[in-house]
Amino acid sequence: ASMYSRMLGFAGLPTLFQAWLDDQGYGILALMMIYVPMLLLLGTIIDTASMILIVAPLFLPAIEALGLDLVWFGIVTVIAAEIGLLTPPLGISCFVIKSTLNDPTIKLSDIFAGAFPFAVIMFLVLLAIIEWPQLSLALI
Repeated sequence: ASMYSRMLGFAGLPTLFQAWLDDQGYGILALMMIYVPMLLLLGTIIDTASMILIVAPLFLPAIEALGLDLVWFGIVTVIAAEIGLLTPPLGISCFVIKSTLNDPTIKLSDIFAGAFPFAVIMFLVLLAIIEWPQLSLALI
């Protein structure tokens, strides 16, 4: 993934992506409507570090061009990545929990069902942080 992010930089893809977003006239809301679902989808199939190394370099120039706080962007990224790790079909966190339980009576579907309320609450927090960035930046 780190090789991928380096190659993105060398190829100039982040700059091209930012130019495309500027041409489309997309603002922060449209950018987040692209970014967050992408993280949620990738979070179901790959680990957090790889996901961030793949996606963040692509969106970072656009975030900087919009004048947004990079700490806020990092918090949004981490929360969205963690939600992706809880959601099926390949919610890695749920598989880790299942493998450590050693209890054959607990099914994987039970673990996903137990994680669902937490994923919903995390998603609501994510929406609140996107709408009101001060929530995540108040202490810095």
